Amino acid sequence: MFADRISLEQLYDGYISPQNWKPIPAIDDRAQWEAVKQDPRLASSVEAILRFADLSLEAEIDPLTATMYMDFMRNGDRQHYEESYFRRRSQFSHLVVAECLTNRGIYLDKIIDYIWAILGEVYWCVPAHNFAGQHEMVMHKQTNPWKADDPLPIPDDEYLDLFNCETAAILAEACYLLKPVLMEISPALYHLVHRQIEDHTFAKLEGPKLYGWYHGKNNWAAWCSHNLLLAACYVIEDKSRLISFLEKLVLPMDRFFDNLEDTGSCIEGPTYWVVSAGRLIAFIELVEARFRVDLGFQNDEKFRNFGEHILKLHIGDNKFVNFADGSLKIDLDHGLLSKYAAKIDAGPLANLIWNDVERVAQRKLHQTPHDSATNHPRQVLVHLARLLFWTPQVAATDGQLYDKTVWLEDMQVMIARERQEPGEGLTLSCIAGSNDPRINHHSHNDVGHFSVYLDGEPIIIDLGQGAYSKATFSESRYEMWHISSEGHNVPRINGLLQRAGVGANATDVRFSQDETESTLSFDAAAAYFSEPAGNRVRRRIAFDHARTAIEIEDAVDLEEGLTTFELPIYVSDRDVSIGDDGVCRLQAGDGKVAIRAKNLRIDRVDRVEITDTRHIETWGPAIRRLVFTGVDVGRGTFSLSIRREP
Repeated sequence: MFADRISLEQLYDGYISPQNWKPIPAIDDRAQWEAVKQDPRLASSVEAILRFADLSLEAEIDPLTATMYMDFMRNGDRQHYEESYFRRRSQFSHLVVAECLTNRGIYLDKIIDYIWAILGEVYWCVPAHNFAGQHEMVMHKQTNPWKADDPLPIPDDEYLDLFNCETAAILAEACYLLKPVLMEISPALYHLVHRQIEDHTFAKLEGPKLYGWYHGKNNWAAWCSHNLLLAACYVIEDKSRLISFLEKLVLPMDRFFDNLEDTGSCIEGPTYWVVSAGRLIAFIELVEARFRVDLGFQNDEKFRNFGEHILKLHIGDNKFVNFADGSLKIDLDHGLLSKYAAKIDAGPLANLIWNDVERVAQRKLHQTPHDSATNHPRQVLVHLARLLFWTPQVAATDGQLYDKTVWLEDMQVMIARERQEPGEGLTLSCIAGSNDPRINHHSHNDVGHFSVYLDGEPIIIDLGQGAYSKATFSESRYEMWHISSEGHNVPRINGLLQRAGVGANATDVRFSQDETESTLSFDAAAAYFSEPAGNRVRRRIAFDHARTAIEIEDAVDLEEGLTTFELPIYVSDRDVSIGDDGVCRLQAGDGKVAIRAKNLRIDRVDRVEITDTRHIETWGPAIRRLVFTGVDVGRGTFSLSIRREP
C-alpha cells in the first residue's frame, strides 16, 4: 500500500532539508511553547509534566546492572530490569519537555546525566527480546555459540526490537529539541548521541540481518518502523541515504497494513491497537511532512475502519473490552491518535482522546517517578511532545453514542449494550474465537468467554494481560492459570480444560440480531477435543434488549457421556451473597447484579488472591470466583440468567 502510493521521484522532489524540517517546535521557538502553556485544555497536562519533572530532578537515576539483565535467562523475570529501563526513559522525557516549557536551564544537568546513563547501557534492546528463541518476534537471530543459556546476549548481535528503536527516537528527538542549548554546553555530547544511534540501530537496519517484525504480522512492524524513521529524519543528513532508509521500512509497513482486516478489527486487542494505530498514523504523517507527499490514506476505507475500531470496544472512561492479552484499562496515545482523528475527521475518536487527556493528567498529578512503570512506555518523549502539539489540532464535540449491538465477524466478538451512551447501563461482551496462537500470539484459551459491565464498571470479568515473563511466550504459556481456560468464564467438561493449538476454534459460529435480542452461538467442542467427532459443546450467549437480561446456555452432548460439568465465573472484588432461592447477587454500586442458574448450583465462592503485578494494578489484591456445578448432568443443558436488580 505504501509502495503503491509514492515513487522515488516524489521523495526526491519533495524532500525537505534538515535545516528546514521542523516537526515540532524546538526550545528556541518560545512563542509556540508559551502558547502550549496558555492552552486551558492542556493546563492539567502541563502542570503534571512539570511536577513529574521536578520530582525526577531530585530522584536518583535507576540502576541497570548486568545481573538485572541476567534475571530474564536465570529466572524468567522481565519486570526487575524493565521497570528501571522504562522509568529512565519516562523521567528523561519529562525533564526534556519541562526544560522546553520553562527554558530556565534548571533541568539541563539532569538531562545530560540521563543521556550519559542511557548511552552507557550496553544494550538498548530489553532482555526479553535479545535472546534467540525466547520470544515469537525474535526471529532470524543467531543462537549463542558458547552456552545455550548464557544470561547475557552475544556481543555485537543486539536485536533491533521495539525499545531499541524507541530509545533511538527518544534520544534523537531530545537532541533536536534541545540542540540550541546542547551545542553551547557540549557539542561533543550531541554528536555522541548521533553516533550511538547509528551503532545501535541504523547499522543494523542497513546491514544484512533480518528481524521478525519485517513480516508485518503485528504491532512490532509499525512501532519499530516509525521510531526508526523518526530517528533517521533527525540524524541522517544525506538525502539519498534517508530515502533509501525509508524504502527499507516501506516493506514491513506494507505487510503490516495488508495484514489488517478490511473491517479494521485488531486481533491483538485494544491494548495493542493503541500502539498499532498510533504508530501507523505517525509513520504516515512523518513521510508526508518530511517528503511533502500526500499518501491519500484519508480516502482509504480500511484505514478509516482501523482508526474507528477502538470506539466499538469502549465500555466507559478508560475501560475497553479485553480479551486475550488485552488490558481492561488503557492509556491512549493522545497526540498520535489525535492525528488519526484529524486525518479521518472522526469526532467520536477526538472525544475519547480529550476525555483521556484530562484523566491521565489528573492521575499523574498524584504519582511519583518511582511508582510502577507499567504506563511509562506511553509517557516518553515521542508521546509527550505530540500530546502538547498535535492534540490541540482536534476539537471535542458534544455527546457520544454507540451502536447497541456490535458484531466483529473477523474477531468473532459480540458487544451488546442496554444504552447507547458509554458507561451507562448493562453491557455484555463475548467471543467465540480461537485458541490457535498462529492466529493471535497473544491468545488465551478463552473460546466462549464473556464479560459483563454495569454503568461502565466490570462485574463479570476477564483478568486480561498479566505481567510478562519468559514463560509468557514459551511452551508453558497455556499452563499459566490466567491464560488457561481455568481462568476464564468457560466450563470444565468431564474434568477437561480447553486446549491450545491448530484447530482449537469455535465452529458453526452464528450471530443474529433483531429489535429484541442479540445472539452469538457456536460449538466449542474443537477447543476441548483434538478430534471432536460426535461431541458437541454448544454455547449460546444472548442479550435480551426487551428485558435487559443476559442469557448464557451450554448444551453438552458427548460420545462418552457427560459425567461432570463445572463452570467458574470470575467477578471483580465485591460483596457476593447467595439467597435462599439459590440466586447469587453481586453488589454493584447502589444496586445488584443477580445471577439465576438452571440445572446448576453454586458450590462455593472463592476469594482469589492476586499476586501478578499487572493484575493488581487493574483489579486490586483479590477477585472472586463463583463455582457452579451441574445438577442433572444427564440432561446436558445448563444456563445462567444475569440481570440488574435495584
